[in-house]
Amino acid sequence: MQAHETVLVTGAAGFLGSALVRELLGRGRAVCGVDDLSSRAGLPPARLPAEVELVRGDVTQPGVLEEALARSGECAAFVHLAARVGVRAVLADSEGCAVSNRAGVERLLEAVAELPAARRPRVFFASSSEVYAARSGLLTETGALREERQGRWAYAASKIAGEHLLAQAASLWPAERAPVCWRFFNVVGPGQSARSGMVLPNFLECARRGEPLPVHGDGRQTRTYARVDEVARTLADLVLHGELPGGSLNVGGRARASVRELAECVLRHSGSRAGIAAVDPRAHQGASFEEVAERAPDLARLESLGVFLPRASLDEIVEDAWARHFDGEERRCASLAS
Repeated sequence: MQAHETVLVTGAAGFLGSALVRELLGRGRAVCGVDDLSSRAGLPPARLPAEVELVRGDVTQPGVLEEALARSGECAAFVHLAARVGVRAVLADSEGCAVSNRAGVERLLEAVAELPAARRPRVFFASSSEVYAARSGLLTETGALREERQGRWAYAASKIAGEHLLAQAASLWPAERAPVCWRFFNVVGPGQSARSGMVLPNFLECARRGEPLPVHGDGRQTRTYARVDEVARTLADLVLHGELPGGSLNVGGRARASVRELAECVLRHSGSRAGIAAVDPRAHQGASFEEVAERAPDLARLESLGVFLPRASLDEIVEDAWARHFDGEERRCASLAS
């Protein structure tokens, strides 16, 4: 990829998208962003740098991506992050989530196909570790995928559908520029929204209010966390990589911990004395909620590419999130004043 070529990022004002935009700009790359700003409802206005060419619109609507590609000039990479995300948001409208996420990929392919072959940007698609079938041990890119399609798994199904659509359209690109599907494992950090059901911001905000941290059941479910700024650095390395093979790719860190351990870490760094409250996940998230006992990535393929790998520990991740999540607001816990 040449230094003067543009990177197009959908979901550019979102949690991960805005971090990637900042990373790319810091490397001297031009960025065109697409976002309808819906993920920021109730939040401060998006603070995208002035250098970003922003197309405000819904990626599922005709013409939005065509306009973005036209305004991108020499667009070498198309990073598709826009999607409906979060367990709570998915359970609230699982069918709408599935339709919207699939439609975004369909519109992407329509827009790219209209371009001359020589001008088609390489596509990087945000998939998810949710696509993997339940199993213990490290999850590899060749592992079995989830077959369920309803409730919580509508999101996973939409990401599997997106991967399949891109694979079926592989003839749009030469083999060495085949689409890459990033399967993310629990990207967390300051600024992440708790409204859609994300665990770390929910814990942070409970700690700030002096409320017990709600842990599903016994909290022994394990996840592997990665700090958003580090993931953005990894993604930028991948976008700018000269010899990156196509296909699915696990992206994440190595900070593996149970949900209870994460809650205990938040209590330590916040100073909250409110403790932990065991909750029934179905009462907390809805009757159709299904739990995942374990999710950990095999990062061998990512590591073999010679790119930066997220390395922050759980303590470093939580300390950073607590320090920056509220953007300078008062963080004193109600429980400390009691």
